[in-house]
Amino acid sequence: MPAKRTRTQATTTTSNSKGTSLTIKKIITKTSNKLAKGKTKETPSLPIFEPTRIANFSTKYPDQYWRCHAESGHGMLNYINEDYQLELINVDVHDQGPITGMTLSPDGTMLVTFSNVGSAKIWDTTDFRMIQKLRDTKFLETQIDEFFVGRFTFDQTKLVVGGKLKDRLRWSAEDDDNHILPCPLKIFDVISGKVIARLEGHAEEVLCIKSILYKGTPYYVTTSQDGYIIKWQMKDDWSTLVNSKKMEDGITCMAFTVSFVPNTGNRYFLAATDEHIRLFDFEAGQLMQTFSDMYSQYCDCGKFIFPVEPLEDNEPDIEIPDLEVAKSKFKKKKNPVAYFISRGVEILDTGEGTVASRRNVCILHKLIYPMRKGVPFKLEQVRKYQHEDYHANSWLMKISSNGRYLTAPTMTGQVMVFNLRTGEVTSILRDHEEDLEVRDVIFHPWKPLLFTCADDGCVKVYTYKDMKSTFPQVRVTFKKVNIEKNVSHFDKIQEVKVQHLENASELVPIVRIEATLNERETEVDISDVETSLTEL
Repeated sequence: MPAKRTRTQATTTTSNSKGTSLTIKKIITKTSNKLAKGKTKETPSLPIFEPTRIANFSTKYPDQYWRCHAESGHGMLNYINEDYQLELINVDVHDQGPITGMTLSPDGTMLVTFSNVGSAKIWDTTDFRMIQKLRDTKFLETQIDEFFVGRFTFDQTKLVVGGKLKDRLRWSAEDDDNHILPCPLKIFDVISGKVIARLEGHAEEVLCIKSILYKGTPYYVTTSQDGYIIKWQMKDDWSTLVNSKKMEDGITCMAFTVSFVPNTGNRYFLAATDEHIRLFDFEAGQLMQTFSDMYSQYCDCGKFIFPVEPLEDNEPDIEIPDLEVAKSKFKKKKNPVAYFISRGVEILDTGEGTVASRRNVCILHKLIYPMRKGVPFKLEQVRKYQHEDYHANSWLMKISSNGRYLTAPTMTGQVMVFNLRTGEVTSILRDHEEDLEVRDVIFHPWKPLLFTCADDGCVKVYTYKDMKSTFPQVRVTFKKVNIEKNVSHFDKIQEVKVQHLENASELVPIVRIEATLNERETEVDISDVETSLTEL
């Protein structure tokens, strides 16, 4: 059995708005004696990156990422600054304990929140009512669930959830908490709310879940505090396990997040592990490269981004890396690159152990693709994002980006909004409880909405402060005609829901037209709508 890593932690107790006591783990000192996992054995040969082969492979299996971003025209929040200010929407999205993570359904109609009280709540993103609550009730008398992360299947009928599982009847003095049990993935049927499958493999907390297709085959990819990254091959129903494989490198103590390298057909991914960023070959299940010297304690989150404007002065344009084009113009064109954002945790000072030894930062990296077989990738630092109010020295916090801005949670109830190109802070969101960690931030892909969740057990939902001045205006007139004939006219419009109204007229901002087809005879007069489409 692999040697268990040493965990050196302390706990602090605080209270949320409901007055209930919360135990929040915070790293105090770096583990000084990380133990090697397993016995020394012959290291297999490392996979070799072959540009031409991967270019052909990515053409056969193209990426599905970044269809929505700040400039895609789908309705995502674009600018966040003094001219385009955000304000809270008055909604009640909450749980009884800290909300440690969120995810959206593939079509954006549902938001799921994951809480350390062992519940996953599903919310409608139109009226923000709760439409389902998922709990595993089978072992409630002997086990305690904490849900951290989750992911919808592509058909939205199932939700795979991960987190921490504890023994209700046994205490751990080391953790100052109930004894941790092996932590399975739990697959829920969204309609019935029942657990229909459990995937066993991780010994400790599950920290990240991805669902991908590789060569057309369904996989989950998970990371854990046990230091392992596991790929789970599934049948087409996404609930029946075919096989699983741990990506054993013998050195990783904590694996936090994974993000797949663009334009490689999901063959490679970068993982935030320990204080490093590591490059893995997904198919081979092997570590290829390690990039170090970024954070002194942990690198707990990393994501590829699609910038909508040049991030460097010598960068002429923005495009997804095309290995085949770059290869054919090798003598004329630079190596293709992809941009990657990371954040991390620093060692605390040697005094009272309460202040980070270095200022907290997020880092913009440039991953440079090799152009010749056998040459390694390069990861270069482009820019650091920092601010005197950016205090984020607590792990399990996730950053996000719409391609123009970086949103970075803090441990003081705030979310910093950095301009990706300039590094300047353009906004600070201060609506969660002070001195509590904000855990996650999500941009809605086709609505002008931003979601944040925190240890105060609440989700804050933001939109533009002045929608009428931010979006084009259009007068919508309803008449007695068949609406089906004109649905195509609304495909590119960015907001406003068309209700079953007759003989009504109102001035509304464009948000998204959702024309409901039924036997009722209604139609929208589209003369002004067509004009607005031209303006867009």
